[in-house]
Amino acid sequence: MNENSTNPSILGMIFSPGEQFERIREKPKVWVPLLIVVLASLFAGWLMVMSPDFEQEMMAGNMNGAEGMEGMEGMLTFIKISTAISIGLSPIFGVLIGSFIYWLISKATPSEVTFKQLFSMNLFITFVGTIGLLLNGSLMALLGGSIDSMYTSIGSLVNADGAAGGILNGFEIFGIWTTILTAIGLRITAGWPKALAWIIPIIFFLIGIGFAAIGAIMNSMAGM
Repeated sequence: MNENSTNPSILGMIFSPGEQFERIREKPKVWVPLLIVVLASLFAGWLMVMSPDFEQEMMAGNMNGAEGMEGMEGMLTFIKISTAISIGLSPIFGVLIGSFIYWLISKATPSEVTFKQLFSMNLFITFVGTIGLLLNGSLMALLGGSIDSMYTSIGSLVNADGAAGGILNGFEIFGIWTTILTAIGLRITAGWPKALAWIIPIIFFLIGIGFAAIGAIMNSMAGM
């Protein structure tokens, strides 16, 4: 059998994640999925800042201090570039931090999983989240919308402000999907006990919703 046939497939995370997690356990891959996730996330970030609503928000808020049209355009370009880069690189920092935390937790279990295996696992999982970024970015570029409210979240269906809005925006299809995949990956790739493999990702998911709620409250207070 061809040795390469056992390599994990990044597209396989959509159709056969369990098989890919088993392959990642045997042959963790990093560089190709890392490149794919970074490029796709950067492109998604660029699509999001192309939303006409993004420019209007910046003009109404941060641009008030700019002097003259030239200064406003320069500041807007800088904000767009920095925001797109931030969106593009944030998933990688999330993968790095999450992998390190899972690796530390693994030390308290019988698991012999390595940091490379966890990092590879999270990169493949993040690819699914990147699909969500690309979908939402495309919709924002075409239809408008705020990067704080994804089209694939409950918040896009229910008009709510403050903490309620942040919580509803936190319940996003691809975020839930990646949480489920993480639990499956920790069970198969890391060999965690089933209960622990589900509890930890759910806790992280709820913490993310909590931060989203706090961010929404702070934005509401800033707009007062």
